[in-house]
Amino acid sequence: MLKIILIALVLVIAIAAAVVLTIFYSRKAEIEKLKQKYRRLTFMSPNAADETLRLQIIKLKNKQPGRTEKWYIEKAIYDLERNRR
Repeated sequence: MLKIILIALVLVIAIAAAVVLTIFYSRKAEIEKLKQKYRRLTFMSPNAADETLRLQIIKLKNKQPGRTEKWYIEKAIYDLERNRR
């Protein structure tokens, strides 16, 4: 009986770990897509665009603390697109 409980516990832990990793990597991929969009919008070299985005995120974190990285990148993209109108 104890052996069955341990096996079930190991399976639950394995499934939970798989779910966490899936969520982590899907968010990471989403953030990378947003960074690529920012790079395209800036018409800069990838390194220059990344540095500009990094500095923009620092400014946004000072103004709007506690947001997610995704939010900061989306806000930087929104501001960039808004300023082009």
